[in-house]
Amino acid sequence: MATVNLAAKPREGAGKGVARKLRMQEQVPAIVYGYGTDPFQCSVDAAGLRKALSTGSGSRAVIKLDVEGVKEPRVTIIKEIQRHPVSRKIIHIDLLQIDLTQPVEVSVPISPQGTAIGVRLEGGVMSWARRELEIRVLPTAIPESIELDLTDLHVNQAVHVGDITAEDFEILTDEKLTICSVASTSLELGDEDGEEEESVEVEGETEDEDSEESSED
Repeated sequence: MATVNLAAKPREGAGKGVARKLRMQEQVPAIVYGYGTDPFQCSVDAAGLRKALSTGSGSRAVIKLDVEGVKEPRVTIIKEIQRHPVSRKIIHIDLLQIDLTQPVEVSVPISPQGTAIGVRLEGGVMSWARRELEIRVLPTAIPESIELDLTDLHVNQAVHVGDITAEDFEILTDEKLTICSVASTSLELGDEDGEEEESVEVEGETEDEDSEESSED
């Protein structure tokens, strides 16, 4: 798991005006809460945040937050990212302060390996019900992804959460839920549990910029 440093400054005040001023200064408004701290508002360096998110771990990287005027860095993970609905720029983040010796709950993407035999040779169509799993794991052992071998999956077969073997972490997602399946026709099937096929979204996004301001007040 990647560990990155991120510069931050204490922040006073809240609301649209303060947030806009910070963004003009290439700062992103943020709030830190969790282990060993009262919630406090700060701003983080926008360029540093983009760099942190560009690692293989993405938003699951462990972030050492170097707060101006504070001697020791705060060890955190990103819990929520809010983006502008049009520009897609990050307008606010929530950071959870953690203890590296205590497990945390995070969402980790599923990484499909190979092509299902039902797709390659049997004319089937792959249908995905979920692309991430919620897990509990030590911060130092958060995987970048969870590999899922699809090569032996035939038409009308499915992979469920309970089919995944976890050694270094605990899977919190219901083991009965479907991850993916191979449909026998060109029509993509929904989850056999009655779920609709997922709509892929960036985790923690908000609908509009004003919603970010409410989290700061």
